[in-house]
Amino acid sequence: MFAGLEQTIISLANHMPLAVFAPVASFIEEAIPPIPSPAIMIITGFLASVQGFTVYGLITLCLIGSIGKTGGAWFIYFVMDKVEDVLASRFGKFFGVTHQEIEAFGARLGKGPRDYIILTVLRAVPVFPSTLISVGGGLLKIPLRLFLISTFLGSLIRNSLYIYLGYMGMTVAGAFVKNTTNAESLIQIGIVAIIVLFLGFMYYKRFKKKV
Repeated sequence: MFAGLEQTIISLANHMPLAVFAPVASFIEEAIPPIPSPAIMIITGFLASVQGFTVYGLITLCLIGSIGKTGGAWFIYFVMDKVEDVLASRFGKFFGVTHQEIEAFGARLGKGPRDYIILTVLRAVPVFPSTLISVGGGLLKIPLRLFLISTFLGSLIRNSLYIYLGYMGMTVAGAFVKNTTNAESLIQIGIVAIIVLFLGFMYYKRFKKKV
């Protein structure tokens, strides 16, 4: 299903200017997590090479692609913020945490450059699933300024790498995509497993106290 959606999105590049395709496709790629993250920008870089884009043209594609990705990340953030309101009110008592405590934790972030640097680096690292940051940011309701700035800067670095690889040729990019996509999937599964185990442990501790 999602592989077909990915191909549909990529096919749009043949029917619209790259300056339009880059932000639109980046938004969709971030908002629909199962789509492999390297594909869109690498195709953009490859087509830019075919169409004879200059360095300045590549920089423009990186910038507007990052704007699109930031928009998609904000969409996930907004949705997960609403989901957290529901989950915390209904299930928070099972884990001994309240909606106010969750938001208070998120509010402590963004007080200095360290938080901006950490989130920007996580966004920039190719093998780290960026959508997990968007989900976590929305659930914890980290400051929107911190979220948007780190998302844009990290996506800019990440997009620059992918566009450059695509620009250099699909042979080089193909090997990179295969390795990073597999690593990203493993990391995503590992993080989800850790979260599930942590929630299970918290519930067990609370249940044990009652007994």
